[in-house]
Formats: sequence, C-alpha cells, structure tokens
Amino acid sequence: MKYTVHIFPIVRVAVKVEADSQEEAMKKAEEQTDFHALFGASGVAEYAEDIDCFHVDEENDPEYTKSTWYDKDYAPL
Repeated sequence: MKYTVHIFPIVRVAVKVEADSQEEAMKKAEEQTDFHALFGASGVAEYAEDIDCFHVDEENDPEYTKSTWYDKDYAPL
C-alpha cells in the first residue's frame, strides 16, 4: 500500500529589511518574500500559507536586548 504523507515543517527564513519599527519590518519581510517560489521548486514541497511566529532582531544589538518574539498576527509573545 502506498501513502502520501504531507509534512508541514516550520522553517526559519532570514530577510533583511529597513523599517521604522519591528512591526513594519515583519510586514515588509513577509510581503517581499515569495514562499511559494522558495518551497515549491522541488515538486515535493509547497508553502502551506501558515506562519507560526516571528522573531525580530535589530542591527547593532550584539546582546540581542531588543530582540522580540511575535505571534503570527504580529502580537508580542
């Protein structure tokens, strides 16, 4: 018997953007990234249109004191 198993892994994609706030940075990064193209090229994976969360690091913050986690709706965790 054969089965098709769909696996929905969560992956991290780093996107560099310039913005006036972390919220704006998340929105810009999501808008300019073509997840369908990133994950669909192999023929065995496709973007499931689901984002679990965001993690935002700010440049020039070597101690990551300004780093923040957000849920998929941009609300801080």
